[in-house]
Amino acid sequence: MPTDTMPSGDILTLDAVSLSFGGTQALSDISFSVGKGELFAVIGPNGAGKTSMFNCLSGVYRPQAGSITINGESILGKRPDVVARLGIARMFQNIELFDNLTVLDNIKLGRHIHLRYNTIEAALRIGRARQAERDARRFAEDLIEFLSLQSVRNYPVGMLPYGVKKRVELAAHSRWNRPCCYLMNRSRG
Repeated sequence: MPTDTMPSGDILTLDAVSLSFGGTQALSDISFSVGKGELFAVIGPNGAGKTSMFNCLSGVYRPQAGSITINGESILGKRPDVVARLGIARMFQNIELFDNLTVLDNIKLGRHIHLRYNTIEAALRIGRARQAERDARRFAEDLIEFLSLQSVRNYPVGMLPYGVKKRVELAAHSRWNRPCCYLMNRSRG
């Protein structure tokens, strides 16, 4: 997407973030921002604080100093599930998918945080449950096309090579209908 058509502003901002565990300083006065449409990488050796920073960004840790905002809203003190709804997706080195489910089902399952229906509606597939399932499928199909997964959409994920699984995982974490920020620890290599 050309940058002149994207809205201006930062999606993610860290300002003077510091975190320590007892006498060990994990993060010291970290500041950066990530703009819409920008690709941003955090690179460093083991023990440099990357995972601690990701834990602060996803709401697992609360820094002792500084601020973290996503789309202008502070995420400090918010639970990880609330931070996820604001647009932070966390992916780990180990793939976290259901090997026995298809690519389509894994991606649809990623939409679970948007589901707002009760057990009876789900069991009978009526009302809000029916519409939510339609929306989840439409969203999943769009991601399958975007990430060129059409040829494997009905395959169980456990049968797929590592690189394809990472694309499926990215799609499964694409839960939002608005721009979001992905936190990914490096994969193999």
